[in-house]
Amino acid sequence: MIKSSKSRFVNKIFSLYITRLLYKHFYRIHICGEENIYSLNNGFPTILYANHSNWWDGFVAYFLSSKRWKQDDYLMMDIEQMKKYPFFKYLGVFSVDRANPRDSMNTINYTVSLLKETNRFLWIFPQGLMHLQDHRPIEFFSGITSLAEKIGSVNLQPVAIRYEFILEQRPEIFIRLGNADIINNSHLINKDFTVYLRDKLIKELDTLKDDVVSNNYKDYSIVFWGKESRNKTIDRITPN
Repeated sequence: MIKSSKSRFVNKIFSLYITRLLYKHFYRIHICGEENIYSLNNGFPTILYANHSNWWDGFVAYFLSSKRWKQDDYLMMDIEQMKKYPFFKYLGVFSVDRANPRDSMNTINYTVSLLKETNRFLWIFPQGLMHLQDHRPIEFFSGITSLAEKIGSVNLQPVAIRYEFILEQRPEIFIRLGNADIINNSHLINKDFTVYLRDKLIKELDTLKDDVVSNNYKDYSIVFWGKESRNKTIDRITPN
């Protein structure tokens, strides 16, 4: 596996880069349920598990946990992607090879050593591969359950992410944070726990889709404004 070699200096540089990148490519970022982050047990590590629909997900994760929430954050990435982008190890990214049982177990043990008895954040995309955001059924690998069992005390935070064009030139990002499970005794985790977490994320994804389609944004806060659409610039300079 490829381990993290997190660098404070590289993170400072990348923080500036990610802001410029999001500003250029997206109009706005909306979040619902952010209060759940502030209700976590801050003496436990937190695993944020999210759907994985495109290349931007890792950048959104970084924006949220590193820039907005100011957390010591890490991210688990598929080994093939990690080989393509080894630079990410300096941002707290490490690899997993789900096709190799021995490597997967090494990653589990490494992750436990990284998180146990800390309050670090870790992002996991349990689907393993990218799928369209409305792809169903959603399949989950069981690694998240293994981690929760081995860590013992952990926050498990579902995160639904959706990308949409909402009458603007640039797309917008919608994020919905569900209620977290705060695990303080790992033996309470049963054999159906992975299915439980999967269904919990699906519920958040479906609710998020319904909110976007019905223009129900009353519970969403805009936490990032990107470059405005060309049409708004033209409207300002064009006489009525």
